[in-house]
Amino acid sequence: MTETIGKVFWDRVERFGHVQALFAPHRIPPVSLTYRELGEKVRLLGAGLLALGVQKGDRIGLFSDNCPEWITSDLAVLSIGAISVPRGSDTSIAEIWYIVNHSEARGIFLENRRLFDRLAHEISSAPSLEFIVMLDDSAAAIRQRSSLEIFSLSEVCDLGEKNLDAFDTATSRVSAEDIAAIVYTSGTTGIPKGVPLQHQNLLYQCETIDLGFEIRPGDVLLSILPAWHVYERIAEYFGMYHGATIYYTDKRWLRDDMAKANPAFIPCVPRIWESVYDAIMAKLAKESAFKQKLVCVLLDLSRRFVRHRRVVAGHFASKIAPTPRDRLLSLLKACVLWGGHLVADWLVYRKIRALTGQRLKAAVSGGGSLASYLDDFFEAVGIPILNGYGLTETSPVLAVRTVNENIRGTVGKPLRGTLIEIRDDEGNKLPQGEVGVIWAKGPQVMSGYYRNDEETRRVLTPDGWFNTGDLGWFTWQGHLVICGRAKDTIVLSSGENVEPEPIETAARKSPFIQQIVVVGQDKKALGALVVPDFQNLAAHLGLPPDTPHSVIITHPSAERVVRESINGILKEDGSFRPFELIHRVVLMEEPFTPENGLLTHTLKPKRNVIAARFSRLIETMFE
Repeated sequence: MTETIGKVFWDRVERFGHVQALFAPHRIPPVSLTYRELGEKVRLLGAGLLALGVQKGDRIGLFSDNCPEWITSDLAVLSIGAISVPRGSDTSIAEIWYIVNHSEARGIFLENRRLFDRLAHEISSAPSLEFIVMLDDSAAAIRQRSSLEIFSLSEVCDLGEKNLDAFDTATSRVSAEDIAAIVYTSGTTGIPKGVPLQHQNLLYQCETIDLGFEIRPGDVLLSILPAWHVYERIAEYFGMYHGATIYYTDKRWLRDDMAKANPAFIPCVPRIWESVYDAIMAKLAKESAFKQKLVCVLLDLSRRFVRHRRVVAGHFASKIAPTPRDRLLSLLKACVLWGGHLVADWLVYRKIRALTGQRLKAAVSGGGSLASYLDDFFEAVGIPILNGYGLTETSPVLAVRTVNENIRGTVGKPLRGTLIEIRDDEGNKLPQGEVGVIWAKGPQVMSGYYRNDEETRRVLTPDGWFNTGDLGWFTWQGHLVICGRAKDTIVLSSGENVEPEPIETAARKSPFIQQIVVVGQDKKALGALVVPDFQNLAAHLGLPPDTPHSVIITHPSAERVVRESINGILKEDGSFRPFELIHRVVLMEEPFTPENGLLTHTLKPKRNVIAARFSRLIETMFE
């Protein structure tokens, strides 16, 4: 492979010049750029960076949330052979300081003046740092407050006007083996680790991912996830590779934009689909008792229909193939249920599908497990959700479902050219169907952590096999199922091993739960720290809506209600063993957030941090 991100982008500028590349409708004024217009901005900015002395291999920090300036800056940096070091604007000061110093960044882009005010004092002491570029053009107002050179984005572009020849020369010298980005993991424990990703790592994803449908020039990709995270980054590169339009939204506008933008493709995380499901259920709760009962009956019928349909097609997660008898019985049951499902589709589901517009080909969910109740619900209503799997260290995609083989409960088959093995604790390959640690090898796997040989040796073998630390198994058809993190496993005093993530994923179906972390290491039974849905819990307890949270969680029946709700869901699911039920619950008033250090930036619990911070509370729970 000789291509680079920059070269592929310039090819797309030539091919799709008139197509809308970016649209940010909620900016004042709205921002809209065609591929040709975006290309002009990238070229000017890249040439301006060269005029500032940026050279091939220099690390350039990019600290911003999703916006047109983010992708413009990223493409400019990569086009000239420099290395993008991204992070979100809500990252803690200590973490940004560490990233700037560890990467030895020569310059940084900052989203706005507010971020500068938060970071100014600390980053001024970074010995490698020479300049700052303000994406909001606020340099003139803050230039006197730092010893560093500060430029507005437009000023750097002005410098580039007279340096365009240097840009073309720099672009031609970038190779596929060069590092494109160093993405620092927001791991659940320890300090961030820098993951250097080469141009060829990232382009492999664009060239190889096949979701089973065609993305055409002008198709809309709805962008809501953090652009610095490699998942969203690859989604945007993948969209541009096919000439798609990136439409920027956020949590405030998501529901409206789903319908207005008519997206063909939505990269998302499970929490987004949980919120869509919750909103539908909340709207249903306001209907008459008859209508609520009717919809619940229809949904139950449709869930049974799609489950039998999966057996007939062989499209379900199983270690063994369905027998001819199983398929025949499911076919007969599906035929009986089919008419009712069509009625439900006409009465209810077509209205739900309208929430996502008229052109949705599929949504891809990654960054965590997609709960089975969500898989069932969205399959029943006809919204295709493709679950995928990957890590920052693998650029990130290792496997993904397709619209043609959308095997619920799995994350699909490995990408073409990607090898995945399930191994035991000694590194021995396990047979199909057995649970073990997932190891991966392929063109998207990193070559090692940046300036961290010890961690590299811990997870990467000399012949390129990467230990993901995740647990999984293969179905009879070769589809991968994720069932937890090896290091997250809870070992009860009885010796039983428990994976907390599937329990937490299922439990979030409860209307009384916002967040849950399962605990119980070395205990006789499992417990859970729960941040409740205060509104729903108060209503169930007969308390006024404005009841203080502290009063709700100390209500004598509150913990029992939440615990019984969780266990009712686990028992209904049918896949959880008796010792995986929750025996103790503690209700928390303060939510787990990245800001208080209890969640990663991808909203996963930092289990070790939570266990340490609430150790006394956890011990009291089990007394």
